[in-house]
Amino acid sequence: MQEENVKEGECSVCGKSAKLKCSDCRRSFYCNKEHQKEDWPRHKSICHAWEIKENEEVGRYLVANRDLTSGEAIISEVPLVWGAAPHTHNRVCIGCGSRCEYIETRCTKCLWPSCSINCQALFAKDGHELECALLAKTRIFPRCDVLLAIRMLILWKTKSKRWKLLEKLQSHENARGPGTEAYEEVQEVKKHLGPLIEVDPSCAKILPKICGLIDVNALETIPPEGSVAIYRTACLLEHRCLANTRHSFTLDEKGRPIITVTAVTSIKKGEHLSTNYTHALWSTRARRQHLLATKYFSCTCERCADPTELGTHLGTLKCPYNDAGLVLPRDPLDFETEWSCNKCQGTLQASEVIQLTDRLEEEVEEAMRSPNKAALSDLLSRNAGADCDD
Repeated sequence: MQEENVKEGECSVCGKSAKLKCSDCRRSFYCNKEHQKEDWPRHKSICHAWEIKENEEVGRYLVANRDLTSGEAIISEVPLVWGAAPHTHNRVCIGCGSRCEYIETRCTKCLWPSCSINCQALFAKDGHELECALLAKTRIFPRCDVLLAIRMLILWKTKSKRWKLLEKLQSHENARGPGTEAYEEVQEVKKHLGPLIEVDPSCAKILPKICGLIDVNALETIPPEGSVAIYRTACLLEHRCLANTRHSFTLDEKGRPIITVTAVTSIKKGEHLSTNYTHALWSTRARRQHLLATKYFSCTCERCADPTELGTHLGTLKCPYNDAGLVLPRDPLDFETEWSCNKCQGTLQASEVIQLTDRLEEEVEEAMRSPNKAALSDLLSRNAGADCDD
């Protein structure tokens, strides 16, 4: 269903059910004219900046609906759902999501950790109260990394409008079946949610989809540090290793992380809007492996297709036989490609490159555990432009 045909949504100011739309972009909803006027200073900069397209290859994606300039805001929205990051060992406040490593206070009803007894998010309408009764009833142990899954289960069980928006996003359940690491992680989540599943066994059937939605779509938020969030529109930004947008976060009065997506270059009307799902300083192999493992596709952008990574040489090795020689992948889009020197006839198999780079990563991680000037200087002198015969 196209965005402009949606007849009802959530007020951009208070979150209540609303039918009044922005007459220009037809995307933002308001419960009354006063809230529309109140939101205009924020909304005017992003009104009509993007539109949703769809094709078989990419699925749903965003394009610029007008020419955009560098630094211009494109999207600003509250999350559909948010919570502590999966796989984290950090304790975060059940209300506002801020770190609370040393538990001094807890919610008096469900006993999950909170940053303070006065945390406003604990008492906010449509905030913690939605899950508090369930957590108190099931007495699930306060393991913060399953909180996001619990919140999504509540949205699913209550047939929330937010769930209807979430389930439209990619979850790649077909690629997360038995024998995969993702499948084992779902079983781990089921184990920790045992008390809840005993109360309602149907929850077990939807958990694989929920875990897939989290892994594929959740964005790390800072602030609050240690949390992730899923957004209605920002999650449709496609990946490119040379992205044309960046995003940042601020907290609203309920402690929710508002995302703002900004252009980092001039963008012409009709161009795809993109972000980087990986770390910009990772090598091509590392970026493509991460994308394949977590997002279920391999990037083929111009940076990935260039053996030199557009002249940055982030993954290049230096030749031990020729001081000017650079060892580069012959086909960087092939994980099994040979690597060869551009000055001599030396070659390496992909397995040898992996072995070398893995060892270098281990050395760096070891040096960073207890960094000191001598150790770091030694590491840098030995590995700046790593020799392929080290």
